Amino acid sequence: MASVESDIISDLRRISFTLRSHEERGSIVKEGRLTPALEIVKKDGRRTRQFQPSWYGVHKWLTGSAVTNKLYCWPCLLLSTKKHNWANGGYCDWKNLSRSAFLHRSSHEHIKNEVSLKRIEHEGTPTVMLLREQRRLAVLEHNEKVRKNREVLKRLIDISVVLSRQEVAFRGRREAEESGGHFIELVSSFFRHDAELKGYWQTNASVFSGLSKTIQNELIECVAEEMAAYVDREIEDCSFFACEVDETAAISPLSQLSLVLRYVDRKGNTQERFLGFKDVGADRTAVALKQVVDSEISKYDYKRKLVSQSYDGAAVLAGELGGLQTLVKNDAPQALLVHCFAHRLNLILQQGAQCIKQTRCFFATLEGFPTFFTRSSKCTELLHRIVGRIPSLCAARWTPNSTVLHAIASEREKLCQVFQEIVDGSGWDGECRRQAAGFLAKLNDFQFIFLLYCYRSIFSITDVLCDVLQKNAADVNDCNSQVHLTITMIGDLRKEEHFKEVLKSAATALSDLPAPPKQPRVKLEDEPPADGQNAHFLLYNDIIDNILVQILLRFADIKALQFLALSDSSRFPAFSKQFPTDAFSSLADSYGSCFDLDRLKSEFGVIFRDDQFQNRSVSDILLLINETGLCEVLAEVYRFFCLIATIPATAVCEERSFSCLERIKAYLRSTVEQGHLRARATISIETKLLSFLERQPDWYDNVIARFASKTERRIDLSYK
Repeated sequence: MASVESDIISDLRRISFTLRSHEERGSIVKEGRLTPALEIVKKDGRRTRQFQPSWYGVHKWLTGSAVTNKLYCWPCLLLSTKKHNWANGGYCDWKNLSRSAFLHRSSHEHIKNEVSLKRIEHEGTPTVMLLREQRRLAVLEHNEKVRKNREVLKRLIDISVVLSRQEVAFRGRREAEESGGHFIELVSSFFRHDAELKGYWQTNASVFSGLSKTIQNELIECVAEEMAAYVDREIEDCSFFACEVDETAAISPLSQLSLVLRYVDRKGNTQERFLGFKDVGADRTAVALKQVVDSEISKYDYKRKLVSQSYDGAAVLAGELGGLQTLVKNDAPQALLVHCFAHRLNLILQQGAQCIKQTRCFFATLEGFPTFFTRSSKCTELLHRIVGRIPSLCAARWTPNSTVLHAIASEREKLCQVFQEIVDGSGWDGECRRQAAGFLAKLNDFQFIFLLYCYRSIFSITDVLCDVLQKNAADVNDCNSQVHLTITMIGDLRKEEHFKEVLKSAATALSDLPAPPKQPRVKLEDEPPADGQNAHFLLYNDIIDNILVQILLRFADIKALQFLALSDSSRFPAFSKQFPTDAFSSLADSYGSCFDLDRLKSEFGVIFRDDQFQNRSVSDILLLINETGLCEVLAEVYRFFCLIATIPATAVCEERSFSCLERIKAYLRSTVEQGHLRARATISIETKLLSFLERQPDWYDNVIARFASKTERRIDLSYK
């Protein structure tokens, strides 16, 4: 080390490094930086700060001068062309050293000088330089191969995504033929207009062709894993999430459990994300199902963040999933159970039709219409020629069956024409004629027409509720409001003027048709005698009352969601005058641990008086808070509306996942692995998320990195 009177740093300040001879520069670089212990002490108020030798170890570029008692940047002292403290004046502000050192090491000038110094340090004999050049060329050659390999893999990823998104089998029925399967056909198409890349791919096909079943499955799994990783990051950022679970048997004998998580992302948008299918055929007990659910959601800190759980209505009644929700609630007491509103509506209409014998007979007859026309292609052709199409009934779902009723009511005259042609025409068998005569008689029966128009008026109301409940991101507050509106509107149907309107519509419909020829008929056991207008009035009221009772019974537990009133923005002006204490107490009882209640109450007082929050949906309020930068100012209110948007009102997303499962299995090999099936389903269901990720600049890099890490590859995929 140089003496205190004169060290290398003092010499470099007098004669710069660049002005010295080659030998001198080599000697200075070889000796390296000085690391003396500086004796300067700085006073900062009552505190005394002194130099710490450990700073040299933290910052490898740091050097010091015992002459000036200051610190310098060794690379910048030697090579910098700009004047600054770290290169010329020296630094001795110990209080701000960490911040200043961090800023300097990130500067362009420092990085440039550090790179140049490293090059000088590694200059040697011509042999070393030759080896270095050879290595540089080898790296360039390697990186070019990596680039081409990654370009090939990008196309294979795109092909896998296209087939999965469209739910098409990879291999297909024609794979054994010369043309190959779907995947191979698309590979040929993708390379058709890139001769250079196609030639490279064909040349290296013996090493990696990408056409094997294993590679295809791994690519799909990598895409699904990248999508799952994005969902994981979103759920880690959210305040709450809800778990929606459904269970059903697939096309195969396997019993599948579908899991969907609902949450509000950082932009204030409500998301429902499909996590996948799990095979639970081996053990369907509540404890086993709980273990399956735990394996999927435990990583999301569900004991603190899970605020709601929802299950398929029918499965809950079966007991197994009912036990599951109890076990989940033991771990997460705040996880409120919300039965699917859409399933409740289905049960209401189902029970309403089965409780009255006249309506049981009516719907049994209604079900026969679409069934009759599927008995032969001749019947179907006649229907399409005169009427068009009649939708099919669904035994498990009543709400879509209103389309059948509306179709028969609107096309009644043409249907009569169809049945009359079958009765009078030639070439029809006796059974077909008898059934056609029976349907024709029903279409001219007053009670049948009366019930047709009666349920038409009811379904026109429940269809609106059904549409709201079937929305993928419907919030529970909107659903709750629509339920109350439906109750009011169906209650209004009990008024006498509505009954007279239905009665008049039925009479008008019959008078518009010519009287059919009398057909021999047998009186049905359940068919009521014609008692005139009074009998129809009593039947009409029985139907309305029965549906109202079912609605009130099925939606009775909505009272537990009394806190939803706090999110009804149409009532904010009234809340500003009288705070909704009961609703706030309901929130405190259910989710008090999730909020700073005193702060929340004060923030409610602000938004109740703010016009811009009034008459907006929950999702609109979340977006408004986000867009105006109020997430931190109104932090508790924002968390509250996130909670409301998170609580699910419908299990429609799980239903769609099983529909997707059936479609995929219809096109895939019967021996498809469970993991591959789950990955394919994730891509098909979460198409919007996939499209978003595909637009990100690091999409291919991330998927390729996952693919490269799965196993040792025979091709190079990482740059040097």
